[in-house]
Amino acid sequence: MKNKLIAILAFFNILAVSNTANAVQIMPEQFMAMVQITVVDEGITGKEVDESIKSMATNESILHVAMFPLSEQIANVTGKPYRHLSIHNVCDAKTAGQIADVDDRFTVILPCKIAVVEGKDGIIRMFSMNPEVMGVLNLPPGPKEMAEEVAAKMDAIIAGAKEGSF
Repeated sequence: MKNKLIAILAFFNILAVSNTANAVQIMPEQFMAMVQITVVDEGITGKEVDESIKSMATNESILHVAMFPLSEQIANVTGKPYRHLSIHNVCDAKTAGQIADVDDRFTVILPCKIAVVEGKDGIIRMFSMNPEVMGVLNLPPGPKEMAEEVAAKMDAIIAGAKEGSF
């Protein structure tokens, strides 16, 4: 946990001192520290997780902006079935605006994303931003609390979807 937080801090330190004219080298461990992986309970399908995420977002009073059924799109393009792969965008517009007002670069994490992926091993996992990232953004008090609330809602959505809750 401590090493993950250090990697996240290092990433955002690089982000803070860089600008669009400078190339930034991000180490793989820095990126990986920003990702949270949640294994879905056995017996729950990717489609059930997709439906659960939509339902849980409503339960958490946060907008489910979109779902991209990438496995279907891949199958359409290649003509071959593909393992489950979908991306969900979940967003709280007021919080997004507050964070963008702090620093436009933070918009790359908006809206919050949850990827539902059936691994090559057949296990369904959800990939999302590590909520610890919100703690290292150096947001001012108002936006920081709002971002923490969104992170808590995302955690609740993921926890519910992990077990197929509605």
